[in-house]
Amino acid sequence: MAGLTVTFGNGGASTVFDLQSIDAQNNSALDNSTQKQEVTDQNGSILQSGSVNVGVAPVSGSGTGGDVAVNFDANTNSFNFDVVGKWNSVKNVLAQSDSAENVYFKDFVQADVHLGGTTASTVEILNVKRANVSTGSGNDTVTISLLSNDKNWVNAATVDTGAGNDTITIKAGQGLNAIGGITGANAVNGGNGITDGSNSSVIINAGAGDDTIDLHGVNLKSSTVTGGTGVDHMIASGGADTFVFNLGDMAKSFITDTIEGFNTAVDKLKLVGTVESDWQAQTVDGDAIIKYIGAEVAHQGEKIILSNVDAGGFHNWFTA
Repeated sequence: MAGLTVTFGNGGASTVFDLQSIDAQNNSALDNSTQKQEVTDQNGSILQSGSVNVGVAPVSGSGTGGDVAVNFDANTNSFNFDVVGKWNSVKNVLAQSDSAENVYFKDFVQADVHLGGTTASTVEILNVKRANVSTGSGNDTVTISLLSNDKNWVNAATVDTGAGNDTITIKAGQGLNAIGGITGANAVNGGNGITDGSNSSVIINAGAGDDTIDLHGVNLKSSTVTGGTGVDHMIASGGADTFVFNLGDMAKSFITDTIEGFNTAVDKLKLVGTVESDWQAQTVDGDAIIKYIGAEVAHQGEKIILSNVDAGGFHNWFTA
């Protein structure tokens, strides 16, 4: 594809499969409300700006129709898409490019962004209920803030940033009352919705590279975080997090994968292809050091550091 293609629509996603399948993401936006535009040419020059109208979709629970403001900022080489009016008036945005891009989306219910390229992309999605993001092999930055009007439909986000030294942040969104309210649906919490992520499940795969994954600003219903190879710095959410490691993901030195905010009551380690007896734990300077001592000689000594955690409860942290 040439440049960045953005599709707006008023479909929806009622299952996790609908969120994660790219075909389903396309289908969710492609109803008679759809507006599709090429917003850049091959050189990255903007072709359209202003306002795009997205009509009403004949789908139960869909957005009621409204406008999206489209702008290009030459100073940051970024494209900005902002729903004009109440949340849920325009439900979907689907953005696709073979190249790296700087893109910002605000107040869509569902945002699906798929970028390529070997240079850095920046993706910011604010006040979203569902999101699915993939980027290329550059040093990418992905920021998602969460907002939910209820828990009856999917509240979930997936992020796959590929190779590169990536930064992924999941944080709290703004309340519905602060962004103009909601149209076509009811909201809990006095009409303000839920912003702390407690309705939401998140899946993150950061790929190769020295990545930073920060979930501390939300209390997620659940998360599954795979840092991948490289020295990764992960910060747990206030909810139930599972951190996934494969042998070879960690270093043997103390400059290795680190988790801050690990809650020993609810958080888990999923150590793929190993059993609990393959690991040893000790407390060093107030941190739990988890070390591989299993039969795979090439990986013996690989470590995970849990900051400010006592290693005494080590046996309760594993999950299949």
